[in-house]
Amino acid sequence: MDSYLPEKQKPQHLERGSRPTKPNIIFNSGPEQAFAPPLERLLDEFLTDLENAGRSRHTLVNYRCDLRRLIEFAPEGLHALGPARLRLFFSSLAGKSPATRARAQASANAFLTWCYKHDLVPANPMQKLDRVKLPEYHPRPLESRTIRKVLDAIPKPNLRDRLLFTLIAETGLRVSEALGVYFEDLILTPDDEQIVVRGKGGRTRTVMLYAAPESLQLLRRYLRESRITSGALFRGDPARRGSSRPLHYRTAHHAWLRYCEKARVNAGIHALRHSFATRLLNEGVSLGVVRKLLGHRNMQTTLRYAEVTDATVKRELMAHHRRSL
Repeated sequence: MDSYLPEKQKPQHLERGSRPTKPNIIFNSGPEQAFAPPLERLLDEFLTDLENAGRSRHTLVNYRCDLRRLIEFAPEGLHALGPARLRLFFSSLAGKSPATRARAQASANAFLTWCYKHDLVPANPMQKLDRVKLPEYHPRPLESRTIRKVLDAIPKPNLRDRLLFTLIAETGLRVSEALGVYFEDLILTPDDEQIVVRGKGGRTRTVMLYAAPESLQLLRRYLRESRITSGALFRGDPARRGSSRPLHYRTAHHAWLRYCEKARVNAGIHALRHSFATRLLNEGVSLGVVRKLLGHRNMQTTLRYAEVTDATVKRELMAHHRRSL
């Protein structure tokens, strides 16, 4: 009885008409992980998602700035952003302030968390790194006469800057919120003037302009002379080829420092908001009202402003004694 043995087969890549296949090489990846797109493209997609989620323009600018520097440390691609490469990036920021370094860490963590959620990395390498410890923050308010000194240093014809900084001082708006105000956000009903403000996280609140008389007066004059009827309220100067887009934070910050130098005052632009909150609390306005006016989500944030002066303590004690008599 004849037996039939199976014919020895040639390797597939030696058969006529076939070509050897190239192996797929995936760096730092699990078996189900696909190739990651270029980091520049990932950064654009990440920022687009943040914009769609209602994050502020100021936040997007900061993230883009931090993350562009980060991806310069990973020319090979996303797979190279491990703990060692991240440490190298953060070491390059050693001379920066703790707040700047903490922001860079927060930006990197947000981006890598997004990459992990989209199955682009097996884990977030930021979880293996220690974070920058920020010193305890205490707001430093300015006295009313000091604020007036800086506001008076702004040239009278420069209505834009006078309105911007007076508005922040009288309403406690964040700088980014003030710069994000559009003409369409204004409600100019007599005796009920308001601004609809978009705050952090896309949350909106109403700011009462009728409680800010100097700002309201400057606003009406500014609208009349600038002839703005739509779009950003604070924008570049057309005489200097300025854009109609909202004024950049850096431009406003430099202008404030310039006026402070002229008035011989050493103060950051955020001191205007701090001064507004501290003044209200020292005048007896409740924490709940101040929290609403400032747009804080957490009461603990508002409590940072609750340091009262000796004069306030004396006034409260005297009032208590009068009530108890």
